[in-house]
Amino acid sequence: MDLKPFKSRCTFAGLLLALAWPAPGRAAAAALRPEKVVGPEACAECHVEEIEVWKRTVHRKTLDTLERLPETGPMLAKLGLGRIKAEKSCQECHYLGKMADDEFQITAGIACESCHGPAADWVKVHGDYGKGITKDAEPAAHRTARLAQSAAAGMIMAADLYSLGTACYSCHIVPDEKLTNVGGHVTGSKDFNLLTWSQGEVRHTILHTGNKANPEATPEHRRRLYVIGCILETEFCFRATANATAKATFGLTQARRADAARKQLEKIQALAPTSELAAVVAVAQATGLRLNNSAELLAAAGKIAALGRTFADKVTGEQLAGIDGLLPGPELYQGKPYQVAVPAK
Repeated sequence: MDLKPFKSRCTFAGLLLALAWPAPGRAAAAALRPEKVVGPEACAECHVEEIEVWKRTVHRKTLDTLERLPETGPMLAKLGLGRIKAEKSCQECHYLGKMADDEFQITAGIACESCHGPAADWVKVHGDYGKGITKDAEPAAHRTARLAQSAAAGMIMAADLYSLGTACYSCHIVPDEKLTNVGGHVTGSKDFNLLTWSQGEVRHTILHTGNKANPEATPEHRRRLYVIGCILETEFCFRATANATAKATFGLTQARRADAARKQLEKIQALAPTSELAAVVAVAQATGLRLNNSAELLAAAGKIAALGRTFADKVTGEQLAGIDGLLPGPELYQGKPYQVAVPAK
């Protein structure tokens, strides 16, 4: 990797926030149209325990805490911005907003639709278990059709790991050079990975236990979360590196992170080889992490995204058994998982 063009002229400084700030080029798959947002209240009726999980997360608390941090004001001043809740570039990653009375209003911090997509087109069908039928009595065929219709209407399903992960990495990897080099914002969440950050405080695997537990993902699913996370890391760090124009912190950090991600993919491929991951690695290895190499980097990122989705669709956790030694353990999970209250006997 040629990092000489990225030789840093400044020290790494920034604000360790819960989520990274976006650039105008935030991935379309994760973009939220406020006129289609309904707010977390629409999910709360059915997903009672999941809402309890969310209430305890930094994602929710951002609504009240972010603007009060001592670092926020000076950062906004450096960038020539006003109130954080009034700035579109801040709203996109730190808040969930919707239209009310023809005006944009922030309705929550990071919430359900931030990950699963704006719900106006799918929330009703998603909550329709059949006329006069409760959720517990829904026929299997109806459930299958309901979920398929929800996905077709724009809901990002939990099973669609690449799309779900895209929503995460769109904010947790910062693609905005000015934000870092001028404002002092971090270039992304340190040590972010789909596995470690989905199994801590944001974990909500409650639904299929009958609201009795919030278990850790199975070993097979943890492997897939980790590898898909590494593919997404490579894709989004390539995209961020493509935005680098100056020999400063942003470009150097993103290029190093991109290189580390593709090297991790090489390790995974050596331990659990698949043709799908081999295709991702080949594209990543052939791409130059250089200043002013935007066209090549963005083209590679697009190829990696397509190949990553193929990997997510076809490769099972059983095929990845060889990577267990690479997987981070529970001690590295981000935050404490929510425990479902067990009724007293």
